[in-house]
Parts: sequence; structure tokens; C-alpha cells
Amino acid sequence: MMSALTVATPLRVALWAPAGGLAIVVFGVLVDARAAVLLLGAFAIAGAVARLVTPDNRAFIVRSRGVDMCVLGLLGLALVVLGLTTPLG
Repeated sequence: MMSALTVATPLRVALWAPAGGLAIVVFGVLVDARAAVLLLGAFAIAGAVARLVTPDNRAFIVRSRGVDMCVLGLLGLALVVLGLTTPLG
């Protein structure tokens, strides 16, 4: 039997995703900008993977799955390349 705390409801995801992004930005300001950019890129790529594996009936369906995956994947890839090639912090 699963408890209510282990179920990833759309509301929980909608609250935790921006909180994770904000935590990464704060980390970048306080500790290291390059690591924060790489983490944001990984966060975006993880979002693309999450959109791929999330069933259609459990997702926020605003755009098609392909559009979401392409946008998040390209954003994540661009951030990773930026973090690896730019002399930050």
C-alpha cells in the first residue's frame, strides 16, 4: 500500500520543479556559476526524460510530447555546452 507522500501528483511536481530550479540558481550565486549552469542543463534534460516517460493521463498536456522533449532537450544541451565552454565564475 502506497502512502500519499510517495505519489507524485501534478501539484507536487508543479511545486517542486520551480523550487529545484531556484535552489540551483541560489547555489550558482553563492558557490559556483559553472556548476550551477551544468546543473540547470541536467535539470532541463531530466525534464525532457520525465516528459518522455510520464503517461499522457498524468501530465500537464498543453503541447505535444515531442515539442516538450525537443525544447527541454535543446535547452539542456545548450546550457551544458555553455557551462563547459564559457569561463564562468
